[in-house]
Amino acid sequence: MNRLPNAFLSGGEIIPKSDWAMPFHSHTFHELIVVLDGTMELQAEQHIIKVEAGDLLFYRAGCVHKETSDRQNPVSTFFIAFTADAEAVADLPLRLRDTDARVRQMVTWLVRDHCAGASPGQLTPLLRAVISEARRLCASPPDPWLAELRQHMQQNLKRTVYLGDLARQTHMSKFAFVRKFKRLSGRTPMRELQIMRLNQARAMMLASGLPVKAIAPAVGLNDEYQLSKLFRKHFRLSPREMRARLRRDRHTPIVGQTAVV
Repeated sequence: MNRLPNAFLSGGEIIPKSDWAMPFHSHTFHELIVVLDGTMELQAEQHIIKVEAGDLLFYRAGCVHKETSDRQNPVSTFFIAFTADAEAVADLPLRLRDTDARVRQMVTWLVRDHCAGASPGQLTPLLRAVISEARRLCASPPDPWLAELRQHMQQNLKRTVYLGDLARQTHMSKFAFVRKFKRLSGRTPMRELQIMRLNQARAMMLASGLPVKAIAPAVGLNDEYQLSKLFRKHFRLSPREMRARLRRDRHTPIVGQTAVV
């Protein structure tokens, strides 16, 4: 059977296991991996890459690759398989950063709706939005200075992070650091950190049944009350309301759902 271009095929998730690994293999379709948590080693295209939370991996049809989870920090991912016009994915690299978690959010909906029984035809419009967002990320790569800082912040979400610590890492005064960070990102560093924590909390809520009181410390917030207050302020609904909406809409694909930034 001939496959239609730009068509969603399937999706799923890899749960954290210290001994998880995939030997060298390839596919006849394209595959997009969203790294939710943990780290792994990727071997592909003559490169060996350490992959971590916030990374997107794009395997073109025929790309031979091998993945090995870190034993101390097992990787957790969502993945989708699809077909696409060559032109639609021509500029996508092997790895890119999902800076504002937009792709992660849309892929979460794709995987959850697919597992709930939505047909590939229903999910294909959202797939197109995922591809479009990935291409936007490629067209507007983050400044290397900013990308390194964001990566550091993402890796330390569970810890208490002070403005002075971030400024010292860049060998700048607090004033100069905040001014440069805001010029490049449009936000202050601590606002950026807060949004990262909320996006990570939302991803965990959508991907697991963990209670809010367990998610809050996992993203560096004091308790469930602080998380719920910030969550409602930024996403305009409470964690409970979001999960209720997920259950209600599980059989209806959400097209264009993105992170609030």
